Amino acid sequence: MHERQEPEYLAVARLGAVRGLTGELRLFSYSGEYSHIEDAQEFLLGGREGLRDAKPIRVLRLQKASWGVSIVFEGFETPEKARRLVGRDIFLPRSKASPKKPGEYYIADLVGMTAIADGEEIGVITAVIEGAESDLLEIERDFKKKILVPFRNEFVGKIDEERGELEIISPWILE
Repeated sequence: MHERQEPEYLAVARLGAVRGLTGELRLFSYSGEYSHIEDAQEFLLGGREGLRDAKPIRVLRLQKASWGVSIVFEGFETPEKARRLVGRDIFLPRSKASPKKPGEYYIADLVGMTAIADGEEIGVITAVIEGAESDLLEIERDFKKKILVPFRNEFVGKIDEERGELEIISPWILE
């Protein structure tokens, strides 16, 4: 088992298409909850390298409506400026992220976990990739080969956050 650290900041939402003429951006919460986002006055805006080159950004306005949620940021109050933010993630400190319910995990916490199958270490989870039907776990084996495993009940068993281990219960998928 290798040492891993929990990230201090977590991606809480992705910025979607521009709406209207005042720089509103559709907002898609990763947890499906919005109260933690509504309470925030400032976020870290992910850059090209995600959190590595993130910059603080202040909220001017957040609006909930029947069509969803939108947000306007300081300095991006026109559609042209706001368009530069489409597709970017916004981050909050872990302490301000949506609380986990039983059986839920922060995606960021899965990265770095040791993948095990039949009690043996088989690799390290290096990424979680959004897939069409389910997320995919990218597992690096022997520092060279990477494989993708669907993050679904038929392939993934017990997740032990304390030990930093994720069990693959269908090891044939690793071949």
